[in-house]
Amino acid sequence: MPSRPSLSRFVLVTLLVTSCSVAEVAPTATSTTTSTVPTTTTVPPTTTSTIPPLTITGAPPELTAAVEAFYQFVSGEATVVPRAPEAVLVTITPSPVETPRAGVASVATFYHQQIATVEMGGDLFLAIDDGSGWRFAGGDWPSVGVPAYFGSTPKLVAVIGSDARPGEDITRKLGDSIHIVALDGSGGGGVVGIPRDSYVPIPGIGRRKITSALSSGGPPLMMDTLRGLTGLGFDGYVVTGFVGFQEMLGSILGGINLSVPYAIYDSAAGAALEPGEQYLSGPTALSFARARKSLFGGDLTRSQHQGMILIAAAKRVRAGGYGAIPRLMEMSEPWMATDLSAEHLLTFSALAVRADLDNMANVVAPGSPGWAGGASVVFLHDSATQLWEDLADGGIAS
Repeated sequence: MPSRPSLSRFVLVTLLVTSCSVAEVAPTATSTTTSTVPTTTTVPPTTTSTIPPLTITGAPPELTAAVEAFYQFVSGEATVVPRAPEAVLVTITPSPVETPRAGVASVATFYHQQIATVEMGGDLFLAIDDGSGWRFAGGDWPSVGVPAYFGSTPKLVAVIGSDARPGEDITRKLGDSIHIVALDGSGGGGVVGIPRDSYVPIPGIGRRKITSALSSGGPPLMMDTLRGLTGLGFDGYVVTGFVGFQEMLGSILGGINLSVPYAIYDSAAGAALEPGEQYLSGPTALSFARARKSLFGGDLTRSQHQGMILIAAAKRVRAGGYGAIPRLMEMSEPWMATDLSAEHLLTFSALAVRADLDNMANVVAPGSPGWAGGASVVFLHDSATQLWEDLADGGIAS
């Protein structure tokens, strides 16, 4: 698995602890020392709260306490600053407000860290516990007038489908499916497919099919290739193989609903699909994603079909709501490789659920088939530059 970055994009509020030391002076035989021990009486402050108890179904006590601290701060009931991103804290002006008092939590584990969503009426908390206590990576708090926050935007993630078979390293095989998923943070976004046979510069190797970047240098080389090609800054990548694709779309997500545009019969991909809206299981979705030889447009059309699957999968997650995200992350962990932190994947997933998926653009970088070095390739058009420029803002111009 690739190394993972730390979860440190947000400013944590720390308590400063002061200590005093007193030097002891030993009395001499000829001197008399009288010591008076000061008496200190501490009276606990009396706090009167008019807020009824808070209950969160499914939340551990520490998470409930963290949510309580947030609402107490917002409502002016307490001065203890909650563990939330600075971008959220600066928008809060404590004042008497009526806060939600009951909610539901979904808690799971992702790469040895606890992750959670907490829904309090219309409010949402995205929480992380890396071992130092619960903190909030983002959320939305309309009940108290605090703006939604899901980390920095736009968000750009490379989604790579490796052609690894069972038992093979998914990070060292050809990149069969290459997509950039973009979210602008305001409901917009897009999916851009890059044909696997695109003939592009691969750092340290030269011009090759982009599919070989993954097998030649793993995800780092693929990401360097994508950055060089597009000029974009990425949040990270997610890679999966044939088995992982089927498990995540089938066993974990429960299949997808998708409108097959026309009849597809492709023996090489194992596809036998009739046109129309239909349910696709994991294996059937994989056959749809792999079909190429029987399609007009070949690799370019296949790339568009793969983008359709990504959007359909996001809709399936949306149907389950925010509470489904932690469980899906936990169950998908064994089937993927990613350099996204738990925090980044949690906020990205929540932002995808909020996006206008019904109008999400799904396009393929324009190119033409040709030959290079005796191999069939795709030469990307100069007009692809416009796509990269659009993606820099997290969307695709219509």
